[in-house]
Amino acid sequence: MIRPQTCPICDTELATNAATMSPLFPFCSQRCKLIDLHRWTEGKYSVVEPLTPERMMEELIKDDPESFE
Repeated sequence: MIRPQTCPICDTELATNAATMSPLFPFCSQRCKLIDLHRWTEGKYSVVEPLTPERMMEELIKDDPESFE
């Protein structure tokens, strides 16, 4: 059975069509959306991925391939 989608902040169950119908998705309310934003700005979340020189060049080339020809 597929588990229902829940708000990542308060675990409220979301409607099945929330992904397509709600501008707040994946949150249940503006309040939860703002709590999440605040957590990001406070540094409570982070994206951890080593940034190697090769990876940096791949990203730069992907953004503007003509500048590296």
